[in-house]
Amino acid sequence: MAFQEEITKEYSKLTKHPSGSLKELIAISIPLMLSFFSNYLMLFVDRLILAYYSLDAMNAATTASLFCAIFQFGLIGIVSIAEVFIGQFNGSKKYEKVSSPVWQMIFFSLFCLPFFILLGKFSGPYFLPKYHYSDYALPYFQWLFYFLFTFGIQTALTSFFVGIGKTKIIIFITIIANLANILFDILLIFGIKHFIPSMGTKGAAIATGLAQIVQIVILFIFFFKKRYRVKYYTNHVSFDFKLIKKCLRIGAPTSFGHMIEITAWALIYYMMASLGEKYITTMAIGQNIYGLIAFGVTGLQKGVSTISANMIGAKDFLKIKKVWTSAVKLLLLIAVVVSAFLLIYPDFIINAFLKKGEYGAAYNELFFLLKVTCVFLWLYLIFDGITWITGGIF
Repeated sequence: MAFQEEITKEYSKLTKHPSGSLKELIAISIPLMLSFFSNYLMLFVDRLILAYYSLDAMNAATTASLFCAIFQFGLIGIVSIAEVFIGQFNGSKKYEKVSSPVWQMIFFSLFCLPFFILLGKFSGPYFLPKYHYSDYALPYFQWLFYFLFTFGIQTALTSFFVGIGKTKIIIFITIIANLANILFDILLIFGIKHFIPSMGTKGAAIATGLAQIVQIVILFIFFFKKRYRVKYYTNHVSFDFKLIKKCLRIGAPTSFGHMIEITAWALIYYMMASLGEKYITTMAIGQNIYGLIAFGVTGLQKGVSTISANMIGAKDFLKIKKVWTSAVKLLLLIAVVVSAFLLIYPDFIINAFLKKGEYGAAYNELFFLLKVTCVFLWLYLIFDGITWITGGIF
C-alpha cells in the first residue's frame, strides 16, 4: 500500500480525473481526435470541393492520395511515437528531457523531405493508374508529396502538447487550420478570374500544404511560450541520434502496419480504376467517408498510448488494464454516434458526393452499393479500433 501511494505521489497527472478512468481518457483523447480530424478533414474537404469541380478530379485525387498516404502515415506512425517518450519523461518528472523527442522527430521529418520530393517527381508513372493521369492524378500526387514532410512536423509538435496533457490548445489550432484549408481550397481549385488561375487538383494539394504550414506556425508560437521554455526547455535545440534510433525502433512496427494496410487499399483502388468509373467512384466515396470517421480510432489509440506512457514512466503498471477497458467503452460510444449517419441515415453524406444528374440510370445502383459500403465501414471501425487500442498499450 505504501508502495502504491509512493507511485501516485510521483506520478505527474495528466488531468484532474482518476488515472485510467473513462473521464481521463475522454479528456485526453477528444482533443487528439480533433487533431487527427484536422488531417482527415483537410483531405475530405479537398475531395468534397473537387467533387463539385469535377467528379473525375475527385476520383483521380482520391486514388493518388492513397499512394501518398502510404508514406504520409508511415511518417506519422514513426513521429507520433515521440508522445510516448514525452509522456514517460513527463510522468517521471524529468521535465528537462520532454522537448528533446519533439526536436528529434522534427529533424527526422526534415530528413525525409528530399526523399519525398524525389518520390513526387519521379514515381507517378509507377504508382498511379491511367485514370485521368496527366490532368488530375499526377498534379495532386506530386504536390501532396512535396508537402508531406509538414505532416511529420505538425505531428511532432502536437505530440508535445498531448504528452504533457495540454490538449485544449490543439482544438483551437485545428479550427484555424481547417478554416484556412477551406479558404485556400476555394481560391486555388476554382481560382479568381484575372487574379488566381484555376488549378484543380494541383490547387487542392497546395491548399492542404499551406494549411499545414499555418498549423505548424501556430504550434511553434505556443511551443516557444515562456512557461514551456522555462519548464520544458523547448528552446534548447539539440540533435540526439540515439533518441532518433529509439523512436525508429519502437515506432517502425506500427508505422509498417499502417503502410501495409494502406498499400492494400491503394492496390484495390488501382484495380478498380481499370474496371470503370462506377467502381472507382464507389471506392472513392467510401474511402472519403471512412476518412471522416477514422480520426476517432486514431485519436483514441494515441490517447491510450499517452496515458499508458505516463503510467509506465511513473511505474504505475496496475492501472493499465483499466485504460484498455475505458478505451473499449469509448470506442463503442463512438460507434453508436457514428451509426446515426452510417446505418440509420447515410443518404445525406452519400449525396454530398454523388450527383444524380451525372449518372442517370446508374445512380440507383451506385447509391445502393454505397449504403452497403457504409454498413461494412461501421463494422470495420469497431474491429479495427479494438486492434489499435490494444496496440496502443502494448
